[in-house]
Amino acid sequence: MILQKNFNNLFQYFKFILKTWLMQLILIPLSIFAADDKKSPPPSNNTPGGAPQTPVYIPPLPRHLEFPTISYAKEPTVEGESEVNVAKMHFWYVLILATWNPRSAEITDIMNKNFKTFSQRKVGVIGLFSNDSVEAVNIWRKKYNPQFLNEFASRNFLDALKNPKIPSVWVIGNQGEVLQRIEMPTKEMMLESVQKVMILTGY
Repeated sequence: MILQKNFNNLFQYFKFILKTWLMQLILIPLSIFAADDKKSPPPSNNTPGGAPQTPVYIPPLPRHLEFPTISYAKEPTVEGESEVNVAKMHFWYVLILATWNPRSAEITDIMNKNFKTFSQRKVGVIGLFSNDSVEAVNIWRKKYNPQFLNEFASRNFLDALKNPKIPSVWVIGNQGEVLQRIEMPTKEMMLESVQKVMILTGY
C-alpha cells in the first residue's frame, strides 16, 4: 500500500513537472516576442528624406442600399396582394423576368438546377414578371417549369426599383440590404453569382 501510494505521488509530481514544462515552452516565446515589441521604436511619421509622410486616406464604407418591399400578385396589379418576408431566409435571389427574353430562360435554368441546395441553405428565390400577360406567363411556365415562386411584380415595386432592365437580378440579405445587382446578366455572370452565394452559405 505504501509503495503504491509513493508511486502515485511520484506520478503526480512528474505530471506536474510535464505541465509546467509545456506551459513554459508555449509562453516563453510569446514573452520574448512581447519584449521585442516593447524594444522596437515606434513607427516614424517622417520619411528618410525628412519630409512628413502623407497619411493614407481610407474612404468610409458605403451605406447598404435598402431593397424595397417585394410586393407581387397572380395578375398584373399596382399594389400587389402579397409581400415577401425577407427575414425568413439568409439570402434572397430576386429576379425580374420576361417571357419574351431568352436570358430569363437561362436564369431560370440556373436557379432550377440549384434550387434544392438553395432551399437547404436558406436561400430564397422569387421571380417576378414585368410587362407580361397572364396567358404568356402560363405558356412560359409550362415550357421552363420554374421551381421557385414566380408571379407578377406589382407596379409600385417596379417603380421603387426605377423600372429596371429586363432581366435584372438582385441578391439581398435578410435585413433587406442589397448585396449584388446584375443587369442583363449573362450565363457566366449568373454562375459566378451562384458560386459566391454557395461559398457564403457553405459553413
